[in-house]
Amino acid sequence: MKLENEDKQSIFEIVAARYFTTQNWKWVNLKKDSNKITKAFDELNEQYASYSYVSRDWYVENMGSRNLHMCNSWEELKNLVAFLNTHGTIFNFLVNTGNRKSFCIVSNSRDLDETQANAIKEVQKLGYNTFVFLATIPDEIDFQLLQVRGVN
Repeated sequence: MKLENEDKQSIFEIVAARYFTTQNWKWVNLKKDSNKITKAFDELNEQYASYSYVSRDWYVENMGSRNLHMCNSWEELKNLVAFLNTHGTIFNFLVNTGNRKSFCIVSNSRDLDETQANAIKEVQKLGYNTFVFLATIPDEIDFQLLQVRGVN
């Protein structure tokens, strides 16, 4: 059976997520969860509007969504959301290695297109590291379909 590009991309993401987990890195799949980060940002703004005597930085540090966006300050979260709104579809993961937060592209090629290269330049301006998780997946996968019959 021939694997479609969407199938390969899903496999890449599974392999990368498994690697991040085995390294004990915190990570977020941006293809699935970037809208959750934006929603957390909006909720934080609503909280601040209701209770403006508490600083936005306090909300960022103490809200349950911190494990999702991994930001330490309001400015960092604001910049992250702005970046995700313009370039978020380019990256697959936001990863915290313990030393630094990084954006990750999963791919089967070392070659980056112009859009990816520009997004990497922009995210590095915000102080994030970037990396490409390379994986090789065959174009076709063999399988068998076995029928198991029950006892009558």
